[in-house]
Parts: sequence; structure tokens; C-alpha cells
Amino acid sequence: MATTEHTINDALAGLLRGTRKAWRDGDVVISENTRRLARSTERPDILVIEPQVSPVCIETEVEPATNVEKEAISRLGRKLDGDGNVILASIALRLPAHLRSKQGDALKDALANAHDMEMALFTGLNANRFPEDGWMTGNLATLSFLIQSASIPPEVIDEATDILAEGVTYASKHLEGAVKTHPGQIEAMCNALHQENSPQTRRMAMTILANAFMFHESLARGEGKLKDVPTLNELKNVRFGLDRDDILKAWRIILQVNYWSIFDIAHRIFVNVPTSYTVGVMEFLHETAQKLIKQRLLRSHDLMGAVFQRLIVDRKFLAAYYTTPASATLLVGLTLQPNSLPNGKDWASPENITSFRIADFACGTGTLLSTAYQRISQLHELAGGDAEAIHPKMMATALVGCDVLPAATHLTASMLSGAHPTTKYEDSSILTVAYGKQDNGTIALGSLDLLNPQGRLDFHAITSKALEGTGATEKDTWHTFHDQYFDMVIMNPPFTRDTNHEISEVPNPMFAAFGVSSEVQREMSKASERLTKGTSAHGNAGEASIFLALAHKMLKTDGTLALVMPMTILSGASWEKSRQLLYEHYSDLIFVTVANADEGVMSFSADTGMAECLIVGRKTKSETKRAIFVSLNESPAYPIEGITVAEQIRQLIANQNISKLEDNFMVGSYIRVGKDILGSVVDAPLPASGGWNLVRIADLSLAQSAYQLAIQKRLLLPTQSKTPDILIPITQVKKIGQLGPVHRDVSQKNRDGSVRGPFDRQHIVKNKIPTYPILWAHDANRERTMMFDADTE
Repeated sequence: MATTEHTINDALAGLLRGTRKAWRDGDVVISENTRRLARSTERPDILVIEPQVSPVCIETEVEPATNVEKEAISRLGRKLDGDGNVILASIALRLPAHLRSKQGDALKDALANAHDMEMALFTGLNANRFPEDGWMTGNLATLSFLIQSASIPPEVIDEATDILAEGVTYASKHLEGAVKTHPGQIEAMCNALHQENSPQTRRMAMTILANAFMFHESLARGEGKLKDVPTLNELKNVRFGLDRDDILKAWRIILQVNYWSIFDIAHRIFVNVPTSYTVGVMEFLHETAQKLIKQRLLRSHDLMGAVFQRLIVDRKFLAAYYTTPASATLLVGLTLQPNSLPNGKDWASPENITSFRIADFACGTGTLLSTAYQRISQLHELAGGDAEAIHPKMMATALVGCDVLPAATHLTASMLSGAHPTTKYEDSSILTVAYGKQDNGTIALGSLDLLNPQGRLDFHAITSKALEGTGATEKDTWHTFHDQYFDMVIMNPPFTRDTNHEISEVPNPMFAAFGVSSEVQREMSKASERLTKGTSAHGNAGEASIFLALAHKMLKTDGTLALVMPMTILSGASWEKSRQLLYEHYSDLIFVTVANADEGVMSFSADTGMAECLIVGRKTKSETKRAIFVSLNESPAYPIEGITVAEQIRQLIANQNISKLEDNFMVGSYIRVGKDILGSVVDAPLPASGGWNLVRIADLSLAQSAYQLAIQKRLLLPTQSKTPDILIPITQVKKIGQLGPVHRDVSQKNRDGSVRGPFDRQHIVKNKIPTYPILWAHDANRERTMMFDADTE
């Protein structure tokens, strides 16, 4: 007798419970259960009702599964009986027909080992489908991760981001009047963040307060001493309105338990809000916290990262273009795989996880670190572990984040704490590192001081504040971190260059943060030159090249490198030493760029307006100097897309199913999700010097033709199996033409006002032949031919 779908669903639900600790309670993953939908006797196949996030429905059907999509879509918008939560995500799951012949343990084994499950995710009331066409193919782990991602639907994240942005904006605008009426208190509030008084700093302050209000609501009336913490609504009812002293008293109780990284800085900010402005600030932030708690998004690392991207607008000096959550999942997915840790150890052992050290020396708001931590937790629990049990050790030594911006490190610590908000930890390695001229007269360069080989000497020691669960400690980072200490370094470092080409009034933009004086900027630049001497860093490549040198220094042999970098690292002349570093010391290299034929976003960070690339590699010398080049059609929009693309790339590599650049036949290796093609992949040799130019190529068969033309000296086009034996003379443009002077030597002035370039530039007048024609700006549409007119004279 054929096994029924009812039986299969019960077995599948049982297996899913074992993939995540929060699901091991029998009331979270339920199957074939009636009276779960409000005012209905319908019976969803499987429901995942995890606290704090949105419920997810899974509708299953054995192939040919003709009705499963319709069933999945019909669940969207339905309310659950009891708590009234709305189903905003539903998965259609097509199961292989051979399951019909399995029963008992044999059925469980078949489900656990099936790699041909087909699934599609529907989200929102508009039933947005992923993939847009066709089906994702995967196993039990794929389904578990898809459910976890679906529990925080993109539409809900977007709505919550708008709510928090609106609340923070109103609260910060409310404070604008205090800038004139109470300048001393506003100055003290900004000093708590070690930043100048500005709209940006006030928005940061209100974001930190909003975060504390949300955590307050989640912790109130909890276990132990938290039972004595009243909710904000309780405090509001006592005095017919919120009172700052009552809130601060509650926060002091919370601080006795844990959460120093969240509530200490919030406390210091709040006490400096002028009394006459506190009522408005509290009302705005309380209303915001109430709305966000209802959205059940406190656990989401996506939320705070997305909001911070929207709120931080003055990025020029800090180059604080934070990684998007979708890009973070792509980068992390390329480095952390389900089969084993990057060092080859298994995911089940708590000791393997807590001894695996990850660092981000420019952590920003912590999106990369928190994404890596989320992935590690998922894979540990998939192997039967308990991520909550190892949280204190992970916070103490495994997760290391450094930044010069106190607000950023506090948000990083709060995002990491939010993974297990009720779990106490007493040590942390999230560090606010010294920057600029210190009280003892020394110069500090933030994380870059770790390049100093003499760092153990007292007068060079770096002391930083570690943001712990129950307090702050001074840590000597030379003692804590030493060369080749980390198993993985993951970063999106600042890209600022130590030149004044872009900002002529600032001597050294790379060191101009926090209002550092011109004299100190020059001292910091000289210190940087001393530290980077003999490394792969280059001044014209900028700060990102220094952080690459730092990552290399701190990474163990066989350690994993994962970076977001400017795309110029792959081709720019000033990046030659950086490429040599990767060429000589790294294997299993993967480079990811965005083609985006419509000239849209080419970056993996928020709002940079510049082309970027992802770099993944293993620190070990390799005799085969090759790399995998990935060209995406677009940068991923949502985390589920990022992790799916990463899995597809890794699967192509594992199956050795990638075309080589040297292949005679133009066969593409495509990243497919269902019937959607999201990009292409090619395996190519790395030249020992010069640029690595396989970037932003939408059709990699073009690159294969170019390789044949340039290296093999033959014309081989797609669909050709043979090429005629014809000599084709080829040379480089620079051998038949002369490159003009750099633009600063044409028409610009020196900083002192003296003439540097003797010409004035003018637009070419119609019907006039220019005496000195020049090409001043690149225009891709105009320059698709061998000859074209000048644009300026």
C-alpha cells in the first residue's frame, strides 16, 4: 500500500524539528493539524510557528504535484487561531515519487537523504515567488534554511525599516531646537558617541535609544531580576505618561543582569537629553518600539543594518558604506558550507565552533559578523548542536569586531547580543579602537595599528574598550590578538585614499574622521607609511589595501579570507602588490562582480555608487594559479537570494561543472535558481602580473573569444568548432598611441592656488574644429567603436 502524504508530512515535520533548537519543542513545527487557522477547519500540511518571528506554512505534494502552488498561495494572509499572527510566507514543496514506497524508519532515511526536493517560496499578500520561474532543488537542510529565511519576509523587513527610520527621524528632528537652547547637554550627548554635534550624530543617538527601547520591551518581566523591570506601558500608566527617571531606573536593573553594550551607552545618551525635550523623544521612540515589537523583528540582523544604511548620510570621511544584508549572506555563504567548517572540523562539536575565531577589523554596524554568526548557529544546530549554549564563549573569544566609531561597535554588540537576547555573557571582543592623537601624545590609527611589529612594547600598546554583557573593560589588543591568530577574516573596509585628489581642502581624507586637524592628519599619514612599509599596501589604492595587508597578517595558514573590495583591486595599477599577495599566498580564489547591463547598481554595499567585488580565498600556497570568476546579472536583493546564489556557486565548484576560459567550445556555466539565470561562472588562469580582467562580463563566452584572440592568436566565436588558419595582426593601443597627462596636470590648480595645469577646458562648439581636442570623460555608449569624436577642448 502506497504511503500517504499525511504520513510523509508527519515524518518530514519530525526531521525538521531536529534541524533547529527552537523547533525541538513539539508545538513549533506541527503537521496535519486542524483548527490552526482562525475560523477554519482547513488543515495546513506543515506549520512552523516559532516565537518572535512570522509563521511559515509548508504545503507538500508528491510529484506530479499539480496543485501544490495553488495550495501554498491560498495560505498567505490567513490568521492563526489564538495569537492572530498572519501567514506572510508559504512554501510549495514537491516531493519525489519514490517516497510513496517507503514507511517507518525507511521513510525517514529517504527524506533525510533526498537531494531532489523541489521548492518555491511565496511571500507577502502579493504572493511574490522565489524563484520567479521553476523550482529550487535541494535537501532537508535547504528546506530548513529556506523556512528560517521565510520567517522574516522581505516585505515585513521593508515595513519595519520604514517604521524605525520614521521614528528615529522624528525624534532627532525634535531635538533640533535643543541645539540652540541647551547646547551644553547636546554636546555632552554627542561626546558620549565621540562625535561632533551634527544631524548625523543625533540620528545615531536616537537609533541607539530606539534599540534600547525595543530591548526593554522584550526583556521586561523576564526571568530572575528582569521580573522587576516593568514594561514601558506599565511605566506610562503609573504617571499618565512616560518619565525618564523611571525608564533609567529600569535600565539600571537590566544593567545588573546583562546587556551593557546596549543599555550603558543608551543610558549616557538619555541622561543628556534636555528635560524639556524628553517627553517628545520618549513618545516617538515608545511608539516606534511598540510597532516593531508587533512586527516580531527584534531578532533580525537585517533590520538594524538596513536602518543604519538609511540614516547615515554623511559618509565621505569614514567611507562607511555598510554591506547590504543580501550581500553579506552571499559572502558568508561562499565561506561557510554545511559539510564542515572551513578548517575541516565538524559542525556538531561545541569546541570546534567556539575555537573558530572570526575577525572584522572594520565592523561598522556588524552586518558581516552577525550574518556569519547566524550562519554558524544554523549549521551547528543542523548538526544537532545548541547555539544558545555556546553564545557566551562565542561573544567572549570567537567573534572579534573592531571599529573607530563607538556608535558602530555598540550596534555591532547589540546585534550579536540579539541572537540570544536572554543569554548572559560576561566577556566580549567587540572593541572601540583608538584613533587620532591620544592624551599621551601618541598617534593611533584604529585597527591599522595592529600592523606594528613592535606592538607589545608599552609605548605602542593599543588599549581598547571591549563591549561586554555586564560592563566595559580595557583590553590590550596586542595581548589579545597576535599574528596568524584568526581562522577567518571577513571585512568591508573603508575605501578612502590617502590623497587630496577628491577633497582638495583636506590634506589626508583617509585620516580626516572626527574632525582631526590637518596637522594630526599628516602625522597619521606618516605613521601609516611607517606601518605599511614592506607590505602590499599602496597609497593610491587607499585604505582598503592596508586592511588587506592587515587581514593577511592576522590570518592563520589555511585560514579563510572574505572581503568586499573596490573592483579596481582586480585591474588597477596601484593594486599590483595586492594582487601579488593573493597570487602568491592564496588558493581556491573566488571573485564576484556585478555586470548589470542596465548600468544599475554594481556594488555590494549600500549607496556607494561605485563598482565593488567580493573576494574569497584560502591562505595557502597553490601550485595551480587559477581562480573562479563570477559575474552576476544584479547584486542580490534579499538574503534568501544571496545564500541561494552562494550555494549554486559552491555546487558548481564541487561538481567541477565550470567552463574554463581556455575551452574551445563556448559552453556557459550558469547560476540557475529554478529557470532563472542569475549569473555565470568561469574558471580562469591568473597571470603572474598585470590585471585580472574577468569582471562585469554578462556573457562569458565573450571572454573566451577574447582569450583565444589575445593569447592563442586565433578567432574563435560562439558555435564555431574550428577556426581558419589566418594570421591576425594584433597589438595594444598604447603601442600605437600616446596616453595624455593626468587630469590634474591639464587644468587644475595646486592647493596654494598656483597653476598646476596651464589649460582651460571648454565644451566643443558646434561646427567648430577644436585646436586641442581631448577625451575628458568616459561614455560607454559613445565609445563602442574604434573611432569617435572628442568631447572637450
